[in-house]
Amino acid sequence: MAVFIHTSDWHIGNSFVHFDPDAGKRLNRARLTAVESIFVYARQKKIPLILCAGDAVDNGQLAPEKNLLDLFAVIKRYPEINVILITGNHDPLMANNVYLRAAESNYPPNLHLVKKTEIIPLEPLNLAIYAASTLEKNGTQNPLHWIDAREMDKSKINIGLAHGGIKNDKFAGACFPIEPDFAKEKNLDYLALGDWHSYVKINHRTYYCGVPEPLQFGDDGYPLQVTIEKPGDIPKIEKITGVSQYTWTEQQVEMTDSRFPGFKEMLGTVGEKEIKKLTVTGFLAAENYKTYKELLHLNRNRYYRIEDRVSIVPGADDLTGVGDGHTKAVVRRLLELKESGAPLPAEILSGVLPADQFSIEPPADSVKNEIIDCALMKLYKHFSTAGHGPDKRYSNE
Repeated sequence: MAVFIHTSDWHIGNSFVHFDPDAGKRLNRARLTAVESIFVYARQKKIPLILCAGDAVDNGQLAPEKNLLDLFAVIKRYPEINVILITGNHDPLMANNVYLRAAESNYPPNLHLVKKTEIIPLEPLNLAIYAASTLEKNGTQNPLHWIDAREMDKSKINIGLAHGGIKNDKFAGACFPIEPDFAKEKNLDYLALGDWHSYVKINHRTYYCGVPEPLQFGDDGYPLQVTIEKPGDIPKIEKITGVSQYTWTEQQVEMTDSRFPGFKEMLGTVGEKEIKKLTVTGFLAAENYKTYKELLHLNRNRYYRIEDRVSIVPGADDLTGVGDGHTKAVVRRLLELKESGAPLPAEILSGVLPADQFSIEPPADSVKNEIIDCALMKLYKHFSTAGHGPDKRYSNE
């Protein structure tokens, strides 16, 4: 039985250009901490091997040597764990690459850097690792194209290790393209890939692990614990959780006056290690709008970005000025219903209530007015956006 960890895209030394220098340093320290957490897990579980599928270092040609030495220091602290590392499109083994600048004496004894293409036998685990480092930033050939399935020892557990994109209809122009069924064609028991920043299962034998620590919104990666009982068996894959240090979250809020009290409470709840982007749309009454703008100013530094698209609730003249004749008639009727106190007609309720609730008693005035206000705001926003009315009222960017 062979057990190992598949990881990739550590991107040590990322520039984080959209953050201030101090925040960038914190985020880079977090990347090293996340990598060390993988080693801690491996030691706890007595897993003897880590495969890193490229882009361990960010911007390998310009990266200061210290970035690599910091990574080497982590690897050296776990001498019982062997590491096989290939390069990717962010750290290819080109001239002046940081791996080539570093003295051989600084390399950890338990690190095997693949310099080009290699078959690495690991007899204690009955493994053969077919690995390829990138030698350029962009390539049009599968890095493992050289594997000859006819010469493969099928008594071994054969693993492919590469950095590149899956070639299919969606990603036809992938850099270092790899065929989706490559593992099957080459009799690989497992194909460990790097490049994509989120976990993706291509098939039973081909996986992207993604980044262990997010680089941007939407990244959803995990180191993978891979267990293969014997040659030919389907690998058992387990996501290793609890490694990442920061969470990157995006939240969208549709603002109304009734939701404003809850929004005020939510606004200050950004976690210490949370990178959060907030988008707020909608309308507020003038008195709430003033408080809302003050709160945004006070809390803006808590957020990576706040996209403010809230406007003051338009008056009756603004509302009746949008759309064509039919729309104006609908708006006037809604305003009349709101002022009259009359119940909502069945044809309006049918648009907001399930069919089996038509027979229940009419909603309370506050609920009725919220339904009407919601309809009015949607009409106003739609026709303002379409160029039939003023759009400055709902855009504060």
